[in-house]
Amino acid sequence: MKLKGLIAAAGRSRRMDGFKPLMELNGFPMICMTVQSLQNAGIRDITVVTGCRAREMEAVLKPLKVKTVENTVYADTDMLYSVQMGLRAVKDADAVFFLPGDVPMVSPGSMRKMKEELTRIPDQTQVFQPVVGPKKAHPPVLLPSAYDCILGYKGEGGLGGAFSAMGVKAVELGDAGALADADFREDFEKLKDFARTHKGVSKEVCEALYEKAGLPEHIRAHCRAVGELAGSVADRLTAHGACLDIELCRSGGYLHDLCRLSGNHEAAAGMFLRREGYAALAGIVERHKGFTEEPETICEESVIVRVADKLIREDKRVPLEVRYEKALRMDHVKERILNDIRILRRLTEEYEVITGERL
Repeated sequence: MKLKGLIAAAGRSRRMDGFKPLMELNGFPMICMTVQSLQNAGIRDITVVTGCRAREMEAVLKPLKVKTVENTVYADTDMLYSVQMGLRAVKDADAVFFLPGDVPMVSPGSMRKMKEELTRIPDQTQVFQPVVGPKKAHPPVLLPSAYDCILGYKGEGGLGGAFSAMGVKAVELGDAGALADADFREDFEKLKDFARTHKGVSKEVCEALYEKAGLPEHIRAHCRAVGELAGSVADRLTAHGACLDIELCRSGGYLHDLCRLSGNHEAAAGMFLRREGYAALAGIVERHKGFTEEPETICEESVIVRVADKLIREDKRVPLEVRYEKALRMDHVKERILNDIRILRRLTEEYEVITGERL
């Protein structure tokens, strides 16, 4: 099934004392985190409708390899107009996942649930509308029968009016992130707290945390290598159907040894990150040591970071036998290490089955 993403981000942010799409969350411009929400579901063909400050928007979006469509009359048009512009660029899709530019916190679990709905489409359904309790949420998913209805809509109520004129099926989500947008400064402050609690951070934020923790350069090099491998593994898994927070994997790898020089360094790093407000990252680093319990699948953020850590010695990728050659000579840990190797081989084989690529 050909899935595409559409993001409307042409407006001027008139109710915010700043330009929302470029305001930072966890070191990322907000618009980039909105794109990440779609990429976490394996959606790579994404079109962003820009308008206000279009050149700046294009510059921050370029590394994400998205397409842009410019609404040059953004000052005189509404979101429906921007969606119509963008929809013309993606209407060959089997389904379009739509997000406003200021809704960057949709969880991978919610994206997975919306994708699952596409395997059982009731008759007359044109739009899957996520809801959280009584509230409409994001991302609505548009089916091909909705495209012309939206493109030709001339009634009242803008985009909401267009949706209400079609066959809509509600999909219940339990995700506060699917509701989290930012129209006013107080909304943005709440969004910042939500991002710190639930999401990953940029490489620049990781480097700042290295400085704050006083981490030596050789350990930083190891962490960077683990982070890049973890992000790559998550990226490839999502490209083959998984729904994962790619940047949580990447930054979890970057920060897994943040307090490496401390006793019980996993717990120490978790405490450090919790003090900084990064609860999701703390949960990743606290669990990276090994496999006290055998995970069911590699398709979990904390498992991906653990696997990446075990495949990197210093700052180089090495075979498992090389990574563990010293530990296997120590009788008191040999049995545990052999069990870790067995689990790692099973997880890497699962990755290879899913992606068709060797890990």
